[in-house]
Amino acid sequence: MYIFVLGFLLMVQTLVTDMFLPAHPLIATFFEVPDAFVQYSLSAVTLGAAIGFFVAGPLSDSLGRKNPVLLALGIFTLASAALYVAPGIEAFMVLRFLQGLAGAATAVIAQAIIRDLFVGNAMLKMLSRAWLISGIAPIISPIIAANLMLVAPDWRIIPLALTILGAAIFVFASRALVETLHKDNRRAKGFEGVNKRFIAVFKDRVLVGLVLIGMVQTEGLFCYLNVIPFLYQDSLGLTPVEFSFAFSTTAFCWFLGIQAGAKLGRTFKAHWVVFGALVLAVLAGVCLYLIGSMDVGIVTVVPIMALFLISFGMTITPIQTMALQGHGSEAGTAASVLGVMNSVTAALSAPLYPLIGSATTTGLGITVAVTHLAAIGVFFFVVRPNSVPAMAKE
Repeated sequence: MYIFVLGFLLMVQTLVTDMFLPAHPLIATFFEVPDAFVQYSLSAVTLGAAIGFFVAGPLSDSLGRKNPVLLALGIFTLASAALYVAPGIEAFMVLRFLQGLAGAATAVIAQAIIRDLFVGNAMLKMLSRAWLISGIAPIISPIIAANLMLVAPDWRIIPLALTILGAAIFVFASRALVETLHKDNRRAKGFEGVNKRFIAVFKDRVLVGLVLIGMVQTEGLFCYLNVIPFLYQDSLGLTPVEFSFAFSTTAFCWFLGIQAGAKLGRTFKAHWVVFGALVLAVLAGVCLYLIGSMDVGIVTVVPIMALFLISFGMTITPIQTMALQGHGSEAGTAASVLGVMNSVTAALSAPLYPLIGSATTTGLGITVAVTHLAAIGVFFFVVRPNSVPAMAKE
């Protein structure tokens, strides 16, 4: 039962992004704005996520896990309901910001809960099980969204569906979730001592290196998320439903990558699993660049996108486990650092998204290859694989 609770909490952040992707062209038409405005709304989500990570992690170290996560679920549900009646693109962006904030808060607290209960290989195993639940979201949510739009007047059926789902998760979590950080183990009240907790986290060189790797990976991922709705539908001619199936195919590969990364991380040294995934991503980026000047169809593009998503998924549980292993007393703060820096990177990269272009895969390929080459550099010069502590076996 507890695995389902944690899986649903991790799922919220994914739903905030993926449920809207098939509707991006329709949203631009609905509000009578250029496509770039809808792309920038995804940056509003990531900016909200950065704040959500920053606030929720340290706050949960001080106030416990359950009450902050219920507050975040309430914000997500109300923001989703308000999106149904958003009068313009400005209100749409503000409400997407709130969705991003709430989704990040639930995700970071879920990671902290897992760290409260497990460490090392046991944490890696628990994370993989929680992702078995939450990993379903990017696979089925675009398909559900596209089919909902077939029977509904417009895209606003999507926030209506999220409102119902948010309310259901709130009720489920309020009944099933138990407090894992007891008062005797809490570091301070409110934000008291938060500076010291962040300083303690940033003194961990390995964690800092893993954060930097996550940041450059995020750059590549969000370029992918911003480009494909228009590449697939406008350039390759897919319908929203066809787009949703193409996206879900690659999302399933991301899901497989997560499980593979967790399994390999328990069999081999986790940091070398991360390195192998980065190499695969560089290969995917080079392939995307090479086919950019060719007259290829979706059948060629999807397998390369799938390779990229597999590589990204493979890094998730090893990075989270290695980063949080030495920070049990400030697990929320450590998890928030991972999320904050990734979200800030995605938000600050917003001007890049329209520039890389969505007519071909060339710009996306260059971005993926360059960012992951940079991540490999960080792996050797900052993380320093030979100095990474061994994974706890319990």
